[in-house]
Amino acid sequence: MKPDTCIEGKVMIALLAAGESRRFGGVKLAQSLSSEANELACEQAGASLISQPTETLIGHQYQALHEVANRLGATLVVVTGAHHQAIASCLPPSATLLHNPDWQGGLGHSIAAAAREAKARRAETLLIALGDQVKLGTEDYLGLFRARARANTRVCAYYELTLGAPALFHYDDFEALSSLSGDRGAKALLSRRYQEGNLIAMAMENASVDIDTRSQLMAYLARSKAGAQ
Repeated sequence: MKPDTCIEGKVMIALLAAGESRRFGGVKLAQSLSSEANELACEQAGASLISQPTETLIGHQYQALHEVANRLGATLVVVTGAHHQAIASCLPPSATLLHNPDWQGGLGHSIAAAAREAKARRAETLLIALGDQVKLGTEDYLGLFRARARANTRVCAYYELTLGAPALFHYDDFEALSSLSGDRGAKALLSRRYQEGNLIAMAMENASVDIDTRSQLMAYLARSKAGAQ
């Protein structure tokens, strides 16, 4: 349903999950969001833990974005790379996967792959989301669409004094996105669109929480557990 959003044409949502997770020392996005399960994994000499699909980092984000896609009539595509099989095992069989063979080139290559796919699907809007922004939920993502003043307005999260993902791009951005490479992602393009007056920066503190290391995951799970008590 689209009554409170400004959307024209097709929408594609790209969930980026192609990274190697070198700092994590395992398949980061396949890790369980159960604190007990992760404590067991740590006791087992840092073994990689692949849990039930909906209990994993990638499964959590997939479910949130799947709801967004259903409500907006959008297409959800998961961009995989270094750990394609492990990521696939954490998602429903019906999930649409796009393997990025250039994942070693960094985040920019995954965004480029998503933009090319969006263009091939004749999408007007592309939402770029990251698999490790664990605190983001369906309403956070829908908020980007609701913030739009018009269909070609770009919208991105603003946190810790920076513009970043998740971010909504317009068809006019696809060519620039398709040429990205390296680890910087689309920050330069977001800054340019903001300076041009073609981007809305939406305060989104939850987007500042991402998982890069095993200790960060454990700390997040500990805070979540304490908050639930």
